[in-house]
Amino acid sequence: MALPGLINEVMSGDHAVILRKLLQLRLFVLSAALAILALLQMNSSWPLNYPIVAAVIFAGIVWSLWLLRTAQARIRDAMIAREILLDALWLVLVVYFSGRTANPFIYYFLVLIAIGATIFRPRIAWIFSLGSIGIYTGFLVLDIQDHFAHMSNDYRIHLLGMWINFVGSSLVTCYFVSKLASALREHQQQLSKFREETLKNEQLIGIATLAASTVHALGTPLSTLTVLLGEIRNTDNQQDIQLMLAQIERCKTTMKKLSQLAEPEAEQNPVEPVASLAENLREHYALSRPLKRPEIHCAENCADGRLMANFLLRHALINLIDNAVQAAHTQVTVDFNCDSNELTITIGDDGPGLSNAGVRQWGQPQRSGKQNGLGIGSFLANSTIEKLGGTVAIYRHSTDTAAPAQSAPLLTQVVVKLPLHKLPLQKLPLQFS
Repeated sequence: MALPGLINEVMSGDHAVILRKLLQLRLFVLSAALAILALLQMNSSWPLNYPIVAAVIFAGIVWSLWLLRTAQARIRDAMIAREILLDALWLVLVVYFSGRTANPFIYYFLVLIAIGATIFRPRIAWIFSLGSIGIYTGFLVLDIQDHFAHMSNDYRIHLLGMWINFVGSSLVTCYFVSKLASALREHQQQLSKFREETLKNEQLIGIATLAASTVHALGTPLSTLTVLLGEIRNTDNQQDIQLMLAQIERCKTTMKKLSQLAEPEAEQNPVEPVASLAENLREHYALSRPLKRPEIHCAENCADGRLMANFLLRHALINLIDNAVQAAHTQVTVDFNCDSNELTITIGDDGPGLSNAGVRQWGQPQRSGKQNGLGIGSFLANSTIEKLGGTVAIYRHSTDTAAPAQSAPLLTQVVVKLPLHKLPLQKLPLQFS
């Protein structure tokens, strides 16, 4: 079973690389240890349990080679933790059967401590470090009990100094390497966030460029249609012609509003009441969707609430509400609620709801499932609201608790949260546009 939360987030995407590097390091160290063991057996009379030590080293080499060939691409935290513990285990066995504290190879524990402090979370790294100190201390106690009477004073001081050196090195290594790993993790998170923001800005710039080009491209045909319809205005189809002229004028008005995006923020109203925003949305849908307009409610606690006025915010909310209207069967509700610092806008509909994949990809550019959709509406709305310091989230709720989970109808809710402005409302006139 996997043990979640062992590995630092900065390493979360590199588990296979970590495991491969650990196995390669182990193979190098075990091969070097096996070569040194062979030299000692041929050229030294040092009493060692050569068969057991050689068997432990050979088993570690065989296991590492097998794991390198069979390790899957999906590596879990528990597998990396297991291999670090196996490294500590074979080191303990090799050192125990080859002189214990008299064997300088025990200092390889410092390498394992540094690796653990790099890839593990600080708490796990400290547990591993203190465990290594405990193992060294246990070996020192065994050596003192078995050979204390045969040791000279200088050798006793030497063993004690090695232990003090190991303890100090372990604590310093774990502390500073853990701090460096944490700093690296924060840097990677900031860099990832910056890359996401850069990518989003590039997408927004591309969409804005396309919108500007579209405005220029539509200007000429709309002007031509206006002239032609004006010339045939006196024919019998007066009602149809007036309707067409009205629609063309509406297109021109929309294009003019799009050009307002280039105006400086200072030329726009600094703040607007929440009630004004809600009333503007009511008027918009009374004109654009008289037969299927959403129910817009503004709570009494929003009477004193006010937002930074922004032309894009209104259209971002219209985009989100339009999505709900198009998806709904019969009902769409928009509720405005305020507290002392935040406005919450809840957009709900009784439509079929999004699939799990749709929920995961919602708010990102994607292929639209609508006949005339572009797949960028929710992305633009999310980006606009986030630029204003707000957040957008989508939720699905079952409206029939008696129905099975697979067949229960879903109520989709989009929740927008925006910070409220702090200036006194009395200084601002209530305006409806």
